[in-house]
Amino acid sequence: MNIEATAMLAFAIILSAVCVILGQHRSKHSSTAHVDILVVSGLGLATLLIPFPINRYFLVGILGYAAYFLFKSHCAATIKTISLAQIALAILLALGSSFSGNSLTMFAGLVLGVTLVPLPPFHLPFASLVSSSHGALSGLWTTVFLSLGLAELAQLQTVLSEGMPAAVSVLALGSALYSSFKCLGQIEIRPLLTYAIISQVSMLWGLTTVFSTFSQWLIPFGLTIALVMTGLLVTYHWIQQKFGLHTIGTLPGLALVMPRLGVLLIILISIAVALPMIPILTGLTTMPTTDNQDVSLVIISFIILNVWMLGGWYFSHLLHQTAFGKARPDIPYEDLNVGEICALSLLIAAASYSGLLY
Repeated sequence: MNIEATAMLAFAIILSAVCVILGQHRSKHSSTAHVDILVVSGLGLATLLIPFPINRYFLVGILGYAAYFLFKSHCAATIKTISLAQIALAILLALGSSFSGNSLTMFAGLVLGVTLVPLPPFHLPFASLVSSSHGALSGLWTTVFLSLGLAELAQLQTVLSEGMPAAVSVLALGSALYSSFKCLGQIEIRPLLTYAIISQVSMLWGLTTVFSTFSQWLIPFGLTIALVMTGLLVTYHWIQQKFGLHTIGTLPGLALVMPRLGVLLIILISIAVALPMIPILTGLTTMPTTDNQDVSLVIISFIILNVWMLGGWYFSHLLHQTAFGKARPDIPYEDLNVGEICALSLLIAAASYSGLLY
């Protein structure tokens, strides 16, 4: 992976950490949250910036920290056990790959890839961590996991496009269908956004099996997904801070009484809906496909269509149930302050640059 790509991933982690810190000023446990933010972002940056194999030890550190969060979470016992077992396997492989040959390194990279860039049925650690994390930290976990996973996928481009394209394409299609339908059945915002992320990143897995030159687009496109979804997670965390926990539909009309929040929320959700179209708009159709990949090309077309159509439904449903409608008269509304506006504006600007201009 070149220096420019590494710098983009590191910048995304730093930007997310800053935006999450700006969102902690209302929290009663802001000092503890700041420590968690610094540890997660610091370990993520060390994993990216320190050369191999030393960076593997920092990767082990962040996986261990994720396991610690999962152990303290209130997830179902079975899901927690499976998630911790998968993280333990990823830690062992990360340690083993630091002093082993290429074969184990490739296998370790594949396991780390499906864990960090969630691909069902290996998505439980990511889904459990993001959906159960307190506050805006779920947004930072999203950016850190996806950034580290994108670095692994960039190293595995050749293996994915030539060694196992059919298997990965089928898994990516299953991931898109499964996670999209999971979104349709959610009544809480954070689990919906968690599975929306899994649905979006299924496109990354599918595209790597079809386009031999996709590695140059992989990181910018992946970071667009990470930054937009981080922005949505942070936004709804602020809404929760102001008004408490609520299910979708119980707090409508926010755009009317909180216009600054409404404008930024509409922009974020609009970008999230348009994410499947970004590869086409940025010229992905002009890339040469790998040899004998007609089946994979059909599959990725179904993946993009599925993510776009179903994503348009559940994102528009989320928008209409929160931003639009009649506001409740019994709630003292308070719009975003300057720091929160700056945080969301930075995430939107960075996502737009990464997705359309880079």
